[in-house]
Amino acid sequence: MDEPILTHEDHECWEMWQRAALVHSRSQRFARKVDRAREVIANALDTADTWAAMWSGGKDSTVMMHLLAEEGFRGPTYSEKDDLDYPGEREYVRRLGDAWGLDLHIIEPPVSLQRWVAEHAHDLRADEDFHGRAAALSKEHFYGLVEAATADMDGIFLGLRQEESKGRRMNRATRGALYRKADGQHVATPIVDWSGMDVMAYMASRDIEPLSVYRCIAFMHADEPWRVRKSWWIPGAATRWGGIAWLRRYYPSLYERLCMMLPDASLHG
Repeated sequence: MDEPILTHEDHECWEMWQRAALVHSRSQRFARKVDRAREVIANALDTADTWAAMWSGGKDSTVMMHLLAEEGFRGPTYSEKDDLDYPGEREYVRRLGDAWGLDLHIIEPPVSLQRWVAEHAHDLRADEDFHGRAAALSKEHFYGLVEAATADMDGIFLGLRQEESKGRRMNRATRGALYRKADGQHVATPIVDWSGMDVMAYMASRDIEPLSVYRCIAFMHADEPWRVRKSWWIPGAATRWGGIAWLRRYYPSLYERLCMMLPDASLHG
């Protein structure tokens, strides 16, 4: 299994931020964030009968799943896994899912996504958006799958934070942390108001080990480690902020695979 290549600087930086996160976890501000997240969960479970949760294995959704487990959530938890995920993701969610007593269901696309990218390479650029809802890859082989899996549920829990995008901030401002979509399905985002430091503080204070990818911080994210985002390892639009250079630094075997699929990736690394 491929693991990230971490330097001494990565380890030192990670330990420094872990100490800072533990200090933050003892603040009243953080305690209020946790209490508010629990309130959102309780209100959601009182609002509708059947709830599902989506769990990517990323830091935000992992924190949400731990909160849900502590609040007694026993509905189905869905995690989409494919061959564009970082090494170890499937094992990670299964291990924690078992430990937390979750009713975990792994969703898999019917095709290899690496093969899909390779087969469509003549129409693609390494720096285009593969991850957004409108992108063909994610629309066909991610969002469609997870939406179909949860379509019959009254509500769905999502580990989204407004800090991470303008669209999420607008959604939070207009709809709140618990709302109802046009199709009638409820959506709850318990940690929508959390900061990246809040997420790190929760994991550090609960001894929840994140995926290895979150330790890859010294090269580009030493000042804001929470900006490491776990999605597919193919960087896509993140290329403009150094995503391919970051991949080459920490996951050289994945970088080589990316260049084989999309040769123009080498121009950005």
